[in-house]
Amino acid sequence: MTKNNQNISDHKKRRSKEPEWIDLEESTLDELEAELEANEEAHAGPVSKKQSASHRPSPGGSVPKKSSSGKSSRKKKKMRINFQVILLSLIALVFVTIAFKLLFWDKRVRESTERENDTTLSFDTEPLDSIVPLDSSDTSQKEKDSDLRILFLGNGSLADGKDSDSNIANIIHEKTGATVYNCAIPGSYMSMKNDTYKDTFIYDAFSFYNLCTIFTIDNTKTISWAERDLGGFPEDVKESLDLLQSIDYNELDVLCIYYDGADYLDQRGSYDIDKESDPTLYCGALSAGLDLIREFLPHVRVIVMSPTYAYAVDENGNYTSSFTTEVLEEPMSNYIGLQSQTCMDHHVTFVDNFYGSVYEEIADDYLKDNVLLNEKGHALLADRFLYALNRFNDYDF
Repeated sequence: MTKNNQNISDHKKRRSKEPEWIDLEESTLDELEAELEANEEAHAGPVSKKQSASHRPSPGGSVPKKSSSGKSSRKKKKMRINFQVILLSLIALVFVTIAFKLLFWDKRVRESTERENDTTLSFDTEPLDSIVPLDSSDTSQKEKDSDLRILFLGNGSLADGKDSDSNIANIIHEKTGATVYNCAIPGSYMSMKNDTYKDTFIYDAFSFYNLCTIFTIDNTKTISWAERDLGGFPEDVKESLDLLQSIDYNELDVLCIYYDGADYLDQRGSYDIDKESDPTLYCGALSAGLDLIREFLPHVRVIVMSPTYAYAVDENGNYTSSFTTEVLEEPMSNYIGLQSQTCMDHHVTFVDNFYGSVYEEIADDYLKDNVLLNEKGHALLADRFLYALNRFNDYDF
């Protein structure tokens, strides 16, 4: 056989053998183990022949098989390390979570405390409007005719400039063509200062409840005492009282009640659950008057207009927020909320001007002092009244 043929034959024999697979992981582990043993020997010093022989290959060239317990111990060690890492990670996560919650809670507490202590804040609140139509099934309702008749009771801006085209009642007359009776009296209040008339506060005679007694139970004694003690009525008061007693109430359609923030500024009490019809309280006087109206004029639709926002005034004449209790003990918002509830209890319409018309953020644009409305404010309140009046399209205007 030639040399070339011999090489080819040897090549074929080599190709016919089974391929040799190399366990890279096993090889790598063996190398690492050998390196560790070498390091141990270097540190341990000379090794005896007996010891050295134990590491030599056995006769016949076979290499001792690697013990499976080595692999198992490495796996257990690896699992133990992984478990410790996971456990430490979980503990760290718990501590981070607790720290975050404590930090966030402390921040919320501080922010809440700051809000409670900051009495200049007001909050966005939906108007408390409650529009109530007349009950069409009520047989006491008068026949609807073409002439709409509206009576206005109140003070402040409603009584301000009665002959002016910018007066609230006159704006409503111009827009609706209705007959309006503006019987508002300047300097009057919703509530009374005293539970019975006394000459120490004569204007109690012109409070809302006492005016209601004039056209429901024909009480004229109180105003006669006031006329005596005043030495005659001021012209604007006389005009309103004369008009109030001249109206044909059987033909009246609507009664509008609008008292500004005077009761709040004078800190008349707002409400007492044990004295729900006490005329010395803001809501008690409203409740007592509404009881008379519902009893004697059930055919009349009642629309209560709340006060607009008003500024409190400190001892130096500075305007302050009516949400605070720094100057006045009871905030104005209490009066509005309780007035709204009183109207709902009596099933009459309530128009919220405190949150829905002239509120704190825009008050300077609509007030000419701390409580009275300017012409722009008059126009706004007239529109708010008309919105409530014709909410159910009862009238053609």
